[in-house]
Amino acid sequence: MDRDHELSAVLADDTRYHIYRAIAERPAEDVTVAEIAKRFGLHPNVARMHLAKLEQAGFLATDFRRTSGGGRPAKLYRLSDLVVTFGFPPRRYELLSRLALEALSAGGSRGDAVRVCREAGAAEGRRALAGEVSVPQGAAAAAALVRRVAEDQGLLPEVSWRDGALEVVVNNCTFRELSGSDPDLVCAMHRAFLEGVLEVVTAGLGRLRISPGDCRISSGGERCEMLCTFSSDGGRPAAAGR
Repeated sequence: MDRDHELSAVLADDTRYHIYRAIAERPAEDVTVAEIAKRFGLHPNVARMHLAKLEQAGFLATDFRRTSGGGRPAKLYRLSDLVVTFGFPPRRYELLSRLALEALSAGGSRGDAVRVCREAGAAEGRRALAGEVSVPQGAAAAAALVRRVAEDQGLLPEVSWRDGALEVVVNNCTFRELSGSDPDLVCAMHRAFLEGVLEVVTAGLGRLRISPGDCRISSGGERCEMLCTFSSDGGRPAAAGR
């Protein structure tokens, strides 16, 4: 189950949604299972189950409070500091905002924006590799990792090998609505971010070169295309393993 599906499933239950809304309306307050059970007319075990599901999804954070009698500490629930958003198709406006602010602090030129976005993409790629034993050396493993990272970015990707090149098709632009005023700049920022990701996660295949396709979502196309080729240090095409 992907992240958006998981979040929507957690809040699909009407009682659980209203419990979450009640807690979100008073973000500075902690609540206990007993308080939620009393407020919503639930058995404590049922209230505990709803709170546990909200905690597991990241909607709530928890802490413990010792009782005056020295008994078992009471578990407290509060609104998580994590901003949880979801939607379909996915959008990542907070990422674009962060990249834009970092670009402005670095000088604010178009070149600064592209550089900052590529560096941010590389950092995202390193996070994706954190759980891997090593950088994938084979074609199939590299494609699978690229697909997973692209899915995590909400790009609804198609990733496949074609004529010795890795073709990455993006079916969803997570910056789509915000690209209207300057689609070339926003597209360049997003592409630079993705290039940074790809440079890191495909490093085991050789030196990366990315050729953009003719189709771009920001220009009215249905998808964006990126064709990735790899070469050895000497500039010759690298033989991608299986």
